[in-house]
Amino acid sequence: MRLEHDYNLREYNTFGINAKCNTFFEYSTDNELFDFIRQHRNDDDFKFFILGGGSNILFTKDFDGTIIHPCTKGRNIVYENGDNIFVEAQAGENWDEFVEWSITNKAYGLENLSYIPGTVGASAVQNIGAYGAEARQFIHRVKFLHLDSGDIQYMTNEACCFGYRESIFKHLLKGKAIILSVVYKLSKRPNINRSYADVEKFLTENNISNPTPADIRNAIIAIRRKKLPEVSETGSAGSFFKNPVVNTETFNALKEKFPEIKYFTAGNDYKLAAGWLIDQCGLKGFQHKGAAVHKNQALILINAGNATGNDVLELSDIVREKVFAKFEINLEPEAIII
Repeated sequence: MRLEHDYNLREYNTFGINAKCNTFFEYSTDNELFDFIRQHRNDDDFKFFILGGGSNILFTKDFDGTIIHPCTKGRNIVYENGDNIFVEAQAGENWDEFVEWSITNKAYGLENLSYIPGTVGASAVQNIGAYGAEARQFIHRVKFLHLDSGDIQYMTNEACCFGYRESIFKHLLKGKAIILSVVYKLSKRPNINRSYADVEKFLTENNISNPTPADIRNAIIAIRRKKLPEVSETGSAGSFFKNPVVNTETFNALKEKFPEIKYFTAGNDYKLAAGWLIDQCGLKGFQHKGAAVHKNQALILINAGNATGNDVLELSDIVREKVFAKFEINLEPEAIII
């Protein structure tokens, strides 16, 4: 356990933004968290934010409250049922290390979500997704501390109300729940997902005709390293914007005007590639003060050198304005802005 006051969060957000919090509380066991919450949850001025890997957050100002940073570790096979294998990971576990562990232990399904920065707890809050997969496809149950009652509770997949980068923890339970662990329902048998063109291209170029889950993981890592900046070297929060979802009527009108538009089907709707929209506005490499649009992937906003949170926020507003002017599409930030 660690408790600090007037603490700089630069090392705890991947944008590398200088921002302070009143109190910083780091815990390594659930009991440490329970004790801390028991002492403070009835305080009139108790305001908190859960900060895991800090890979999906933009601080535009100091946080007037307590930052709670989980460092709980542990992952294990809970039980097996036919071809299914249920594995549990503590909220503070590094997400990508957990994905690697699951494959090593022959529990398959998460390989397309490889190399996403952040923690296991955040995977359920954000419903992380990439390369044709989302966390909600595999989450079986979420264990959390309910702050109103002080009780440990469990949430089934259906009750989590998962959506595109959404969950109940971002809405109805926002500020009321702290995730403790997540159980994932995985498979003993590989179910290879090679639906994305970049993945198929990698497999073809490397003469892999019958890929294993480990091959898919290696492909995803290679693709992400090539297209995306390493957060340890260049400050960013990964994909800054969500891919906008539009109905058939809007899509058909856009397709007629922009025949090359990149998209994915999403049920009866269409998910547009936000990076392509931004790129068509000529914004790759565009810099505003200390922030910039990444030169290789327009969906990524970066700290180009001593950027403030407001530099990044102003840049995101410029991007949104230009995309709307050209396509009449509103981009919504995926990053959480404080």
